[in-house]
Amino acid sequence: MDESDRPVIKAYGFLEAVTFPKEKTKSRGRVNVVIDSIKIEAIESGTAHNREVSDLFIVRILSTINRLDSLFPESRWDEGGWIEFELQDCPGEPPAWFLSAENDYSGPVVRTNIISAVALSGGPLGPALVVEKLMNLCQSTTAVRTQKQDKRPRKLAGVGPFVRVVDVGHASFSTIHPDRSITSPVLGYFDVGGPVFFHHRTFPNSFSEARRVPASGFVVLSHWDFDHYSLAVSKIPALRQLDWFAPDQPVGPNAASLQAKLGSKLTLLSAPSYSLDSSLHLWKGTGASTDRNGSGYVMKINRAGGDVLLSGDVPYSLLPSGAGNQFAAITVTHHGGAFSGSPPIPVKAGATAAVSYGHPNRYHHPNSDAIGLHQTAGWRITPTYVTSKVRGDVWL
Repeated sequence: MDESDRPVIKAYGFLEAVTFPKEKTKSRGRVNVVIDSIKIEAIESGTAHNREVSDLFIVRILSTINRLDSLFPESRWDEGGWIEFELQDCPGEPPAWFLSAENDYSGPVVRTNIISAVALSGGPLGPALVVEKLMNLCQSTTAVRTQKQDKRPRKLAGVGPFVRVVDVGHASFSTIHPDRSITSPVLGYFDVGGPVFFHHRTFPNSFSEARRVPASGFVVLSHWDFDHYSLAVSKIPALRQLDWFAPDQPVGPNAASLQAKLGSKLTLLSAPSYSLDSSLHLWKGTGASTDRNGSGYVMKINRAGGDVLLSGDVPYSLLPSGAGNQFAAITVTHHGGAFSGSPPIPVKAGATAAVSYGHPNRYHHPNSDAIGLHQTAGWRITPTYVTSKVRGDVWL
């Protein structure tokens, strides 16, 4: 089909990520918007609960807030909100790209334009019936919900656990082992993400994690951003056979599709803290429920020589006091992006702070000021990516 003959795509979308440029150019600098989307016809026909992959897709918009507000005055660009929008090839309009959920999100990326956008939630414009249908679609009916503080499984044996921060390009994926060896069994994972499609070139050419997935174990999801869970719906479907623990956050239709696939293997958490065992503890960020990063979970690992912190995308200012502030090793929050608060304190100078990112990326991570603050605090920065030939996993 010729591009000019492609029909208009009408969709509802959950604003998963809205990434602004530096504050001083916020209104004029280009903003990246990632939208977890479903075709309107699936909602209107009542087939949305079938979760057909042809109805689901991830959209990226690149423009300035000034231009988006000018073209679409009834829109809002707040993370966690819903919009109704249309895509059509229309040169001159703000550019958009989308990737269908078909073929495990491995099909072609389609370039087009966004030609209309209207807010559905977050203001007086929201049509109540549509929002109710979308919320119902994206509310898991099979997951286990709990406010309890712990799972109380068996106690882990050995000196560890040890963490391998896996090089997945611009995304987040960490494996937890009983020993500091890649051949030791995988106990579980903290995030299992791969790059969003516009960062796909940052993914390594050689990737062997699929063959290491254990028959039993766990996945802890820090929060419901696509680049923290996507390998479970693309390259490593075996991850869906494990026990999942994730924050009970609002999600869009693609994330809801994964939740439906997980069924009762998914436990949605809302407790301030949760212990998987005597060594692995989750702490909920103190951010507002509308702040998916700040209300996500971090993992604190107790072991000889000092605790380890896997921070996900939670800013340090939103770490709960119970999680502590002194560690033997950490993952730098939000792929090395800008953050609020101060970095944790290393147990000793030169302790490892791993940064999971890929280059080039549209978010300009890692942020030089953010990295400098960690170095000033005494951390030795160890990235998963230095150059295309110097990259790889980092052990904590």
